[in-house]
Amino acid sequence: MSRIAIVDDSRLVRAFAAGALRAKGHETVEVEPTSLFEVLQVLRESPVDLLLVDFLMPECPGESLVRAVREDAALRDLPILVVSAHRDDALLQTMQQLGISGFLLKPVDAATLVAKVAEAIEA
Repeated sequence: MSRIAIVDDSRLVRAFAAGALRAKGHETVEVEPTSLFEVLQVLRESPVDLLLVDFLMPECPGESLVRAVREDAALRDLPILVVSAHRDDALLQTMQQLGISGFLLKPVDAATLVAKVAEAIEA
């Protein structure tokens, strides 16, 4: 199966997503978003097949992380699913222009999460 990085400022959300994905055979890497630099370093040192990222994080905003991944030669083709409790059409349009693979609105159930991850990896 695939290796997925989960970047969310909520430990509970990271644990939920990791549990749902591991139950379907995926390997997960939970990343606490303490800084943009640290998240990018983890992604470079531990390659993954997909990045699941919360949008609203105080220390490492999701938009900044998506932009940095897309600008990094080693990471730019990484599929990215953005998760957020807020739906903002302008923001969603910006994320789509940056090439995200999908968007999930919180709260997300395990079945939807697993399905979207599979869809993004297969694309």
